[in-house]
Amino acid sequence: MEDFEKTMAKFIGLCLVALAVGLGGCAYAPPAPFIVIGNGKTVSIQWENSTLGSDGALNAAEKHCARYGLKAEFATQVSRFEVIYHCV
Repeated sequence: MEDFEKTMAKFIGLCLVALAVGLGGCAYAPPAPFIVIGNGKTVSIQWENSTLGSDGALNAAEKHCARYGLKAEFATQVSRFEVIYHCV
C-alpha cells in the first residue's frame, strides 16, 4: 500500500506542476500590432486590436515619421480606435 501512496503522491505532484505551467502560459499575451498606413506627410494608426491603446499609437506614429526624419504631430481622431498624425 505504501508504494501505491508514493506513486499517487508523485502523480498528483506532477499534475500540479503541469497545471501551474499551463496556466502560467495564459498570464501574458503580447500586444497585438497596430495597423499603420501612411507616407512622409500623414500616418493613420488603428489600434482596435492592440492592448497598448492611444499611447502606443503615438509611439507607432513617431516610429513611422522617424523614417522620414520627422516627428509625429496629432491631427485628428477619426474613430474610437483610429487617429491621424502629420509628420512634421
